[in-house]
Amino acid sequence: MLRITTLLLILVAISSCSNKKTETEPLTAEHKAKIVGLSKDLIKSINDFDFSIVNSTWSNKAFKDRVSNITGTQKSVFEHIFEKDLKRKIKTGNLSIIHHINSTNGAASFFNLDHKDHHSELTILLTYNDNFNFFKYRIEIENQKPVLSDSYNFRDNLWYSEKIINSLRLASKHNAFSNDRRETNIAIHNSDQELLKGDTLEALYYLYDIPTTHQTGNWLSFRKLTLAQSLSDSVYASVMVTEYENNKSLYMKYLYHLYFSDSTDLEKVYDILSEELGESKTLDSLVSSGSFWD
Repeated sequence: MLRITTLLLILVAISSCSNKKTETEPLTAEHKAKIVGLSKDLIKSINDFDFSIVNSTWSNKAFKDRVSNITGTQKSVFEHIFEKDLKRKIKTGNLSIIHHINSTNGAASFFNLDHKDHHSELTILLTYNDNFNFFKYRIEIENQKPVLSDSYNFRDNLWYSEKIINSLRLASKHNAFSNDRRETNIAIHNSDQELLKGDTLEALYYLYDIPTTHQTGNWLSFRKLTLAQSLSDSVYASVMVTEYENNKSLYMKYLYHLYFSDSTDLEKVYDILSEELGESKTLDSLVSSGSFWD
């Protein structure tokens, strides 16, 4: 009995250690100089339509270490989906930024580099003909070299690792046999089928059958608004109001106040965004020029 108890304690200890977030070493002046160099090379490569920098400096290991504070079961699921699909999606996502910049005659430029104790955060400004966006990479030191370990989407206000953790926890809470999970899958399937038939309105209606437990993030709001936009102004306005009431993200507030030309509240959104970005002059210039956050 004692041997069994001891074995269980060892297994629990191993499981706990495997899910503990790995602490990176403190940044030195030399590390920071290397990170500055990588930042310059990365931005130049985006504008030059060059995939080599992001491909060679993205660290799957560092990213996987970021997906922490999850159960042993969630860790196993993550390892499976990472090797099966997620690793490829991350690479595609990194390259899609370069593709989009070069296919739309856009430009990537340095916006901010914030050195933390153990990592740095590089914010890149992406500008196009009449709109702009921001994108952030987390940079860590791995084997004395700077590597990209995570990406941040300002429209979702989340690191990609946080989105994965949220998805894992949601899937654990509502497994394949739960009513909410089943109703979500059915609603999305039915919406897709109606869209294939050419019935956009019915496709939109089915998205409202998704339980509130699975209405997380901006993806569902964006999908509803995209469908509504192709129907009529009145439908779009109605969906915009509903999503604004249910989705409290900063970007949803931006879309709402922009659509209804509420300049006072739109200015408040820009103030919050500039606080998050850590700099406002460039943002003020973009807004005053008539450019949109998209």
